[in-house]
Amino acid sequence: MWPVIRRPGISSTAPHRRYAPEAAPAERSGLYAGEPETCRRNYAHFLPVLAHLGLLLAVFRVYRVEGRAFQTLVLFALAALPVHYLLPFRWKKPLFVAVSVGGLAWVFGLETAAAVLALAVPLIGACYLPVAWKWKALAVAALAATFAALRPGFAEGVIPPNTWPVLATMFMFRMVIYLYELKHAKAPETLVDTLGYFFLLPNYCFLHFPVVDYRTFQRGYFARDIHATQRAGLQMMFRGTTHLLLYRLVYHEILITPEEVRGPLSLAGYLVCNYLLYLRVSGQFHVACGMLHLFGHSLPETHRHFLLAESFTDYWRRINIYWKDFMVRVVFNPVVFKLKRWPQPAALAAATAVVFVTTWALHAYQSFWLRGTWGFSVPDALFWGVLGLLVLVNVQFDARRSRAKRPKAAAPDRRQLAFRAARTAATFATITLLWSLWSSPSVAAWLAMLQRGFGG
Repeated sequence: MWPVIRRPGISSTAPHRRYAPEAAPAERSGLYAGEPETCRRNYAHFLPVLAHLGLLLAVFRVYRVEGRAFQTLVLFALAALPVHYLLPFRWKKPLFVAVSVGGLAWVFGLETAAAVLALAVPLIGACYLPVAWKWKALAVAALAATFAALRPGFAEGVIPPNTWPVLATMFMFRMVIYLYELKHAKAPETLVDTLGYFFLLPNYCFLHFPVVDYRTFQRGYFARDIHATQRAGLQMMFRGTTHLLLYRLVYHEILITPEEVRGPLSLAGYLVCNYLLYLRVSGQFHVACGMLHLFGHSLPETHRHFLLAESFTDYWRRINIYWKDFMVRVVFNPVVFKLKRWPQPAALAAATAVVFVTTWALHAYQSFWLRGTWGFSVPDALFWGVLGLLVLVNVQFDARRSRAKRPKAAAPDRRQLAFRAARTAATFATITLLWSLWSSPSVAAWLAMLQRGFGG
């Protein structure tokens, strides 16, 4: 029985109302002293989360999903999760960083891990220099230029070849966001927050990694009940697993090569299946962000039913949401602010054009770091140019509709539903056609494939 404390000022009440039980010690109620309520431990809620993660790992192994490195990191997360759950709140972030570094060494070996850590130290250290922000940015840019000069093979034999893709997937885009935050932050960022942002455990099995926003990453940490966050992460991982299995079905059983296209039916089948190969990217993104949920990071969804987009702006908002948010925050909004004296349609058009030119350049930049070759090509330029033009036109129409005074929307009737279905089908058909151009080795090969499809 808990010790009792006397309630002041109520001595005249009945004896059974004069005393109240003392609050249970924080440790006995699932919290250590000073921890947020969202960290409260409850084994009845946590053990099912652990069991479901173990079942997912079994599915990954039975169906050989994404290879041994991915399965190893899931096993790593499964082993570390109970320790992370039981540790006091102040030790959770350091443990996550340690587990991430351990996962890096486990997957790529000690030599590559040591090289990545050695090159990461000056990049992160430049952000903590006691100088103005512009000098920090220049220092990071100078380091990136030096590493780019070493990337083609000048340091071969000294730096393991896997070092560059791993280092790039950690820093090439997230460093841009981090520097942006440093410029606008009111207080310095702690080292453990910085390390936890760059060293993300699932990053080492998915080199094409979502561009996680730094501030969203920090604000979402234990922002709600940990068990609700973990359950949402498991749902995200299950959805990603479904996408990865569907990708394997399409790739191994249904997909045909462009050379096999003969006639409209085979052309339609190729266009749809070739586009559905993107399910691998969406699946990887869902699994990666879902794994981060397990360690308390509540993150937004990465894709939102992108196959059902009704327009090109709707498609841009639904597919790779993290990239869209990255472009809006770092490129679109600053350009619109700079052109605030322009008429709104012109400012929106200019900002949209800059976004897609930047996206095209950054995808080529990404290809350089991950593959060693720049990704500039005519099909690539046409894909981003045509898609950007379509989005630009859609942006202008959306802006006009938003300025027009319309009555409150009622429930859609059959005609409106049919019109919406037609828009969705037209958007899907256009995107699949553009996607086939993007994945084609040349414009001539793409036109030849279309000629066989329409004329076969």
